[in-house]
Amino acid sequence: QWGIASNVAGGTHHAHPSGGAGYTILNDLAVTANFLTDEVLNGETVKGINKVLVIDLDVHQGDGTAKFDLGNSRLSTLSIHCASNYPHPKQLSTYDIGLPDKVRDKEYMEILESSVNKALHEVEPDFVLYDAGVDVYENDTLGRINISLDGIRARDRFVLEKCVNAG
Repeated sequence: QWGIASNVAGGTHHAHPSGGAGYTILNDLAVTANFLTDEVLNGETVKGINKVLVIDLDVHQGDGTAKFDLGNSRLSTLSIHCASNYPHPKQLSTYDIGLPDKVRDKEYMEILESSVNKALHEVEPDFVLYDAGVDVYENDTLGRINISLDGIRARDRFVLEKCVNAG
């Protein structure tokens, strides 16, 4: 009915095509994008999905996802992350937004809204995978970004509503 599914175990965005990294051995986002956009691979069980956009809002850059080149613009990535946090060096995503330490709700939401709007407009994805990292939370001692619980709720609501409204 809503066109939304959730996987609370997902978001293993550090694994690269050549192997694991950052405590992840398999990049579920890239594997899913590849499956959805390759009708030979999916046995034509999925049709009409040619472009997938990964919106990665974990505090760490989705470096592994950025390294996957599925060809023909099948996978685009938007990573909004803490610039000073792991990984080093950063990889080149389609859209990379490195935030300074201690960003708060208002500035985060302004950057999020403009970045998501731009990516959705330019990529025109058929499908969106959303990595809703909670390590942006202000009490996460390793995250370095200071988003409140209300800010995380507002972030998730914005992204989900944008995607649902975009069809």
